Amino acid sequence: MKILMVTMAMHIGGAETHILELCRALSRMGHRITLASNGGVYADMLAAEGITQVTLPLHTKKPWAVVRSYRGLEKLIREGDFDLVHAHARIPAWICGLLWDRYHFRFATTAHLNFSLNPLWRVMSRWGERTMSVSDDIVSYLVDNYGVARERIHTTINGIDLEKFSPDVPYRDTLAALGVTCEGRRRIVYMSRLDSDRAEYAAVLAKIAPRIAERFPDTDIIIVGGGNEEERIRHIAAESNAKAGRQIVTMTGNRSDTNVFCACADVFIGVSRSALEAMAAGVPVIVAGNQGVLGIFDETKMRLAVDTNFCCRGCPKYSPDELLGDIVTLLSQSPESLRSRGAWNRSVVAQYYTADRMARDYVAMYEKLLSSPVPFSGHGDVVISGYYGFGNMGDESLLETIADTLAAVSPGVRITALTRHPKKDSAKNGLHCIGRMDLFRIRGEFAHAKLLISGGGSLLQDVTSAKSLFYYATLIRLAQRAGMRTMVYANGIGPIRSEKNRRLTAKTVSACDAVSVRDPDSASELALLGVPEALVTCTADPAFCIEGTARDVLEKRYDLSGLSFAGEAEPGADTRRYYLVSLRQFKKKESVGTIVTEVATLANWLWKQFSLIPVFVPMQLQNDDAICNAVMQATLAPARRIVPDTAADLIGLSAGAQFVLGMRLHSLIYAASAGTPILGISYDPKIDAFCRVTHQTTCVSVDNLDQTVLRTYAAQLCSSGEVIRRTMRETAREMREKCRSDAETAVRLLY
Repeated sequence: MKILMVTMAMHIGGAETHILELCRALSRMGHRITLASNGGVYADMLAAEGITQVTLPLHTKKPWAVVRSYRGLEKLIREGDFDLVHAHARIPAWICGLLWDRYHFRFATTAHLNFSLNPLWRVMSRWGERTMSVSDDIVSYLVDNYGVARERIHTTINGIDLEKFSPDVPYRDTLAALGVTCEGRRRIVYMSRLDSDRAEYAAVLAKIAPRIAERFPDTDIIIVGGGNEEERIRHIAAESNAKAGRQIVTMTGNRSDTNVFCACADVFIGVSRSALEAMAAGVPVIVAGNQGVLGIFDETKMRLAVDTNFCCRGCPKYSPDELLGDIVTLLSQSPESLRSRGAWNRSVVAQYYTADRMARDYVAMYEKLLSSPVPFSGHGDVVISGYYGFGNMGDESLLETIADTLAAVSPGVRITALTRHPKKDSAKNGLHCIGRMDLFRIRGEFAHAKLLISGGGSLLQDVTSAKSLFYYATLIRLAQRAGMRTMVYANGIGPIRSEKNRRLTAKTVSACDAVSVRDPDSASELALLGVPEALVTCTADPAFCIEGTARDVLEKRYDLSGLSFAGEAEPGADTRRYYLVSLRQFKKKESVGTIVTEVATLANWLWKQFSLIPVFVPMQLQNDDAICNAVMQATLAPARRIVPDTAADLIGLSAGAQFVLGMRLHSLIYAASAGTPILGISYDPKIDAFCRVTHQTTCVSVDNLDQTVLRTYAAQLCSSGEVIRRTMRETAREMREKCRSDAETAVRLLY
């Protein structure tokens, strides 16, 4: 790939070092990198390594600088033939965002920290098509405060070069040049940019230096870094040196050879990237910074350190005495104990924080970005219609999956989606969206587009509403009259009870250029309607193409404490295994009470017999939450409730479940995609049809919720889970292949 990196400047700092190592690692992988910035020592280092540098005043928001940067980037982007543009700071992201609105290149950003919530900055903040976050707490911050769709955010680590940061780096000559004696001495190293928002504990360390010298006369302190607080801290250090009667504190100013100072340390104090670099050098670390303190890093601090990217956001502050206490604790340990701590620290970095891993995370994001639909102005090539914008997780995932699969088969395809909330949905899924009832704009779109996709779900049925069938059929007919090709894409068909609606459906579908359905029952329904069999292909629901979120990410994103994932213990053991429950509100009021009673009774029995915890997952919050809460109140089992942010999260949660008890069709589809056994509660023939497609007999009608049958099926899923999982995984593989065939058919129609 040919990538344009854009940032403010490349002076010494955590985010700057992140970019430095990223550029190096991507270059080693064969990618061609151009870096635009205001320059700096790191830019010079990359230039010496053959990475192209472009100097622009991106470090300031002064009007003249913004105009000059805009024009410089505009020329660079128009002439550079880049595969994508990647901005790393707020000002560069804003300028790139303005250019993106005009030129529609592929655009990514990285959030290195929690940005200010100043109203002006809110307006100016641009996050691109995909955003990389360096920690999970930043992900939540972007979602909660800036409305960035979680589906568009990726997470990586601060990658460290283990060859550069190593215990073997020579340091004696460097220290000698600073007047620091090596023989028979120990060293505490503090490293940070010495700005007002970062230098709190540098000042504390300089102030308590005489107390350290009194307790440990063989110890020196080195403070590495520069910034607007440097002179103040130098003054404190001078006072401490005078009080101690020797130069216990040495200030280095800004240094590019930070690896040397990591290697020379016996104890290191710092946060974020600096802490990880010291760990890579095999040094015991006290994690302390302006946002909070973790203290001496060890196994007990691992989770919190990872969650905050070693920045300690939200952690308590240390008093000078508490910092001194941690220093005393470490310096009082034997050399062997300190070496053991340092070796473990280095192993943590080697396992989780290498620069190559960071680069692979970025490449995965780039590939996801480049395989997604392209942004554009004007009109799309393909229009997708469906039940989109209503907050139903299953239907929302269908839109994203269909669009991404089309883009993977045909990179560069331009897609327009018809949704209920076009502005909101466009921000969420990155597609060009228009209102599903905006007839004027729809007709304008149809005049230019080539293909209409009636995309996924049970669109052609009149059980829930005859109006919806009429709406989707009308869209197809309008598209046909406009000269567009039309495709019914992985639909569930029926039930269609009205004879008038059956005739309308038959006429509309028969005139389509391609028809695919997600189950044999739907194909049979079309045959009964008189639709030519040669026109219809039985494929699979597009949701099978969604990849589930990894377990470690889920554990950071949701409270899964006390829950044991399937396969970790034998069935029947006193574990904290769980099963998922997806219910929906039901029109028949008399049936709602029965659902609540029977599901709650089953939950009690499963808890008593298998120690299984029910975890309720409302998929359409406004419709599902009430019935889920009713069951939770009725059961004696220790029930939990999780509202997944994405379909990928629900698939990941399904993968860890013993089984999934579902009324929502897509809860069962997500379970099958994860290879997890299912127990269906059928309120619609589509549930029965899906169970047959996946060769699962464990399905009960909502009108006949027999407790004996429910318990028999649940016990079967608990005792034969692994056998069923193998079958489900093979079925899921076959379904994913069928999903791709739908996209290939659509692309053939398009071109």
